[in-house]
Amino acid sequence: MKKIIIVGGGTAGWMTAAYLAKYRGGDNITIIESPTIPTIGVGESVTPHVCNFFTEIGIKEHDWMAETGAVYKFANKFINWKGNNDEQYFSFNYTVPSDNFYKDIPVNRSQEDFKDSTDKNRSIDIINKLCSNNTFDRFDKFFNPQHYYMENNTMPYHNDNFLLNQPFAHAHHINAELAGAYIRDKSALPAGVNQIIGTVKNVETSGENITSLELDTGETLSADLYIDCTGFARILTKALNWETKTYDTPIDSAWVCPTDYDDQKSQMVNYTKTVAEPYGWRFNIGVYHRMGNGYCYSSDYINDEDAKEYLMSKVGPTRKDPKLIKWKPGRLEKMGSGNCAAIGLSCGFIEPMEANVLYTIITSIRRLNVVLDNDVLDFDVYNEKMAHTIDDIMNFIFVHYTLSPRNDTPFWRDMQKIGIEKNHKQLVIDKINNKKNTMLAATQGYTLFPDYMWAQLAVSWGIDFAKISIDDVEVILAQKYFEYSEDKHKFISKQCENNYQWHRDNIFKMSRSEWENKYI
Repeated sequence: MKKIIIVGGGTAGWMTAAYLAKYRGGDNITIIESPTIPTIGVGESVTPHVCNFFTEIGIKEHDWMAETGAVYKFANKFINWKGNNDEQYFSFNYTVPSDNFYKDIPVNRSQEDFKDSTDKNRSIDIINKLCSNNTFDRFDKFFNPQHYYMENNTMPYHNDNFLLNQPFAHAHHINAELAGAYIRDKSALPAGVNQIIGTVKNVETSGENITSLELDTGETLSADLYIDCTGFARILTKALNWETKTYDTPIDSAWVCPTDYDDQKSQMVNYTKTVAEPYGWRFNIGVYHRMGNGYCYSSDYINDEDAKEYLMSKVGPTRKDPKLIKWKPGRLEKMGSGNCAAIGLSCGFIEPMEANVLYTIITSIRRLNVVLDNDVLDFDVYNEKMAHTIDDIMNFIFVHYTLSPRNDTPFWRDMQKIGIEKNHKQLVIDKINNKKNTMLAATQGYTLFPDYMWAQLAVSWGIDFAKISIDDVEVILAQKYFEYSEDKHKFISKQCENNYQWHRDNIFKMSRSEWENKYI
């Protein structure tokens, strides 16, 4: 068994320790956690991958939700990205071949149903046609069955039955720090993972390899594999002089702060709010006992103090003073080499949009576990897949700015110029038809953003990606299905319980103040 040392005890470190302990045993894993280096503590909106991760390490969904303040999330709601108070829910539904509409149940019911359908007409091609000819007024209302549960802020449960059929139909808002501590105490440490409280003071290297770590406690440690979970600090990979790739995406700064609910029943919504602002965007994310807020902006267009003042004007009184986070968008050129691998933020980071941080952590952990199947550490596939994944995330985030029709500030006008120069409209169309952006490829770990996400962005931003020929019968069948589903969920959502009340009664079994007194 390989001896493994993980440096960094934040969310990434403890998730790595728990996952590898499940498959490799915990006795040979040591995690070094510094008492002086703070965790980032943001990234509270996540994707369905996080729930699957908890399930994979043997923790039940409602158990970890109840102890970490997590609540259900069904979409990312984009607000004012066209500059006219527009709204679009980017939710979780998946592309199917158009011939599925001949079936009684056309949606995918399990992960095994996902196929590469780029060579066929698909549900996204048809809904694009129905939107472009004005049969449908918007993509999200018809494509996503979650739509009206978000519009009415209700939970899609009836008599304890979850009402959405498709796999991965929901995600969560989480407290990242509480989730990391929960995984530490409920999974990693019980599995035998060794915890050392200390700070790495020196990294001894020889060629591509790390030979030992010297801690401020006086200890010197060595292992067969070293894992860098130190985020932006990259303590191990910097010692090895790994090269980095810089992105030219605009957002490089964020002010973040928590606020209280005034009216939890109306304010604790089941989606993330992503609001376009003059020099970037602002988020609002509700967990059970509070809301998380942030203004993500470009320091080339607004200074830090003005950005802070702007955020404060939008959120009102805060529970804590706002925290400033700065970064340089980019990634490592390689994420594994010699006897060292990077996980999560240490691999790379673009910005917080679209809940990509914990996905990057999870997918890098799973890929590293595959590397460990062999006696000799070979990172070729790990590096290829991680590079593709992070570059794909960068492209998806970037086109949100460069294809937006907003032109009210120099920031948005400059973004449009970049979109034209880089031909980002064609990039979106190419991604919609790329085999590495199918749901099948997503299940294989290539992309966080499958074709339907690119398609919704294209339709919302007015980009027509129509194929030359679509069978009229399939269009009619799809239209009937989409209209039936839209009408059904519009009706059912009004019968369901309020989002906050459902969480209070079914997950937490206590008020938010009682929960906070117990767990915070």
